[in-house]
Amino acid sequence: MKKRTFTLLMFVFLSLSWLCAAIGDWTVHNSYRYATGCRTMDDKVYVLSAGNLYSYNKEDGELRIYDHINTLSDVRVACIEYCDATDALVVVYENANVDLLYDDETIYNISDFKNKTLADKQINNLQVSDSMGYISTSFGVVELNLKRQEFGNTYTIGQNVNSVALFDGYLFACTSAGLFRGNLNDNLLDNKNWEKLFDYSISALCEYGGKLYCILPDLGFYSVEVNGRLRLLIKNENKVKFSYMRVAGDRMFVGNASKVFVYDSPDEYTAYTLFGKSLYLHPDGNDFWSCNGADGLSLLSLKDGKLYEAFGGVQPDSPIRSYCEYLGFSNDGNLLVAGGNLNYFDLTFYDGTVMMFDGDKWLNFQEQEVKDATKLKYWNMTSVVEDPNEKGHYFASSFGMGLYEFRNGEFVKHYNHENSVLESAARSGLVNRYVRVPRLKYDDDGNLWMTNTGTKDIIKVLKSDGAWTTLPYKDIAKNPTMVDILFDSRGWLWVTSLQADAGLFCAKMNGTPLDTSDDETKFVYAHFKNQDAASYDINQLYSLVEDRNGQMWIGTDAGLFVLPNPKKFFDGAVTFNQIKVPRNDGTGLADYLLSNVIIQTICVDGANRKWIGTLGNGLYLVSADGLETIHHFTTENSPLPSNNIVSVAIEETSGKVFIGTSEGLVSYMGDATEPAATLDEKSLHAYPNPVREDYTGEISVTGFTQDCNVKIIDSAGTLIHETTSTGGQITWNGCNMRGERVSAGVYYVLAYDEGGNKGAATKILIIR
Repeated sequence: MKKRTFTLLMFVFLSLSWLCAAIGDWTVHNSYRYATGCRTMDDKVYVLSAGNLYSYNKEDGELRIYDHINTLSDVRVACIEYCDATDALVVVYENANVDLLYDDETIYNISDFKNKTLADKQINNLQVSDSMGYISTSFGVVELNLKRQEFGNTYTIGQNVNSVALFDGYLFACTSAGLFRGNLNDNLLDNKNWEKLFDYSISALCEYGGKLYCILPDLGFYSVEVNGRLRLLIKNENKVKFSYMRVAGDRMFVGNASKVFVYDSPDEYTAYTLFGKSLYLHPDGNDFWSCNGADGLSLLSLKDGKLYEAFGGVQPDSPIRSYCEYLGFSNDGNLLVAGGNLNYFDLTFYDGTVMMFDGDKWLNFQEQEVKDATKLKYWNMTSVVEDPNEKGHYFASSFGMGLYEFRNGEFVKHYNHENSVLESAARSGLVNRYVRVPRLKYDDDGNLWMTNTGTKDIIKVLKSDGAWTTLPYKDIAKNPTMVDILFDSRGWLWVTSLQADAGLFCAKMNGTPLDTSDDETKFVYAHFKNQDAASYDINQLYSLVEDRNGQMWIGTDAGLFVLPNPKKFFDGAVTFNQIKVPRNDGTGLADYLLSNVIIQTICVDGANRKWIGTLGNGLYLVSADGLETIHHFTTENSPLPSNNIVSVAIEETSGKVFIGTSEGLVSYMGDATEPAATLDEKSLHAYPNPVREDYTGEISVTGFTQDCNVKIIDSAGTLIHETTSTGGQITWNGCNMRGERVSAGVYYVLAYDEGGNKGAATKILIIR
């Protein structure tokens, strides 16, 4: 391969500006930052990275990402393999769905295996022999005829199969329980016809030069002799295990993180030391493509008995991981993401993940530098906020490790029980692992508030002058699951308790937020009673948000509830209303909105509509009063990668809705922006403008106040379109009142505020 200077050309189908996207457009924000496998196909290298797929063009350096909007049929890729006989990249997903990706970028989907009802169909590996594919699964082997584009036999061995190989008239299957083989002339659908050769745990198999080879993870690289015995060829050195082997052309390659052994014949090999660490090597002539985890793809060339990097760092700009526990925005509207979880039971530990997206590029905050400086674990980040008084100055919280300070993505300082008023929920043992800070919130004075759950004094504040203070609220002392902080339009403090003692805490702070002596407080346990006197025992209270009318919307495991008049929270028993949606079938009956649907997050858009994220039931958009369901997005009718919605945030200027799921982040261009405070001609903005002849999407105009009356007229004064602004925005399909596309020309947008007291105008140029 000709050596040349590497130039990275991004071709990722992402908008250069959030305002360029049309209403209703979706964007997938996959992570492509952990390369683990690759295959070559003509002039492209296809890379499997963090369960997603991208390609690198060897000729011009172009990067191309593949997702379930632009190409693929599904999400979460388990393995890939190239089939020479059909010129197709075989893409197998974790859910057993299969795509055949051809060189012209067409896709053929084979979903029969996915649609089968099985207790467990974990995908472990894929091998291709001629035009047949063999999928190794948790229960056996599944055949895939790549020419006929259909599944073949399913061999239920009753073992978790890591890899298979065809050799000497047998199908071999390696498992952690040993090596099995079945004679291809026998009925292998009967698992009694599978013979177990030995008990050693085997991770990989391949046939080369008339011999069968295998990897024993703890021991080394072996050949399988005719009598079924093993012969050691290369021993694991310094406990560095072999992780891959592959046959390409007339050579076999066996490797681990530090070396690759190249066999030119069954009896001869040369060992090459790697420059750097590689998770997987794929041969390409005399060079190798190396998958280097977080460092992406690189090209290695042979020099003086070693493989050196010709160029590297080949990966699309993307989130470093697909974690999105918390979504928020910086002072200038950049998306902020914290990826962790509320790990109450010490079961799940996500690597420390704090990210920012400016609409074009991702900034992944420093991680290794945090670990090096603190000498502690760095995990389960639960929120991130920007200092309102200093651009680029951020604080991020961890559920377990306290508070972190960053400037422009670079680590500054770590705060925990040893150098601040933060406390640990543990009294002995690993005390520094239980400094639990679920959420952060700045107040109007630039003070940083936080919940420090499970401690004597839950609420801690880092004041704008750098001093710390503690607010001693006895109602919630030592509560183990206090999470979200909300300052409402009255200046009251609300804090949610997720579980254990689930409920709502409110403090009427009387204008002295850092002095609790004059506060009126109340904690209401989550035994809700609705307006019809129906009672609910709430086990999880997930979310609380105030809408534009001052009402509190509450998401729970029993559904959606509303506090219509929060001022009465302190007046005796509290009633939590449920929204009644009329059936309109003549019975006069109504149903509670989203009753018994688990609601994890709620976000209010510029039109006071509610975006409601659920556990297992997708995402809802309902009208301001909740009586109309405008959208219900699921994995079946949208690009959502999962129906488990964990976070939602809306960028006010563009109306773009960012949706965090358990399987990653997507965004949707909504049709409601934040309404302007006053109607001003200078703030009105139409896009696209001009409207080119090939554009057929919606035309948007932003900058209106709430509920503006908007008319669009042509140069002759003829009324073309009339509507009311949704939040601060309207959309127009470019058609007249009869539904006909308008001709070329200048069209005038005339707006009057809700009271008809003030007007403003702008123009749209349409080119045909």
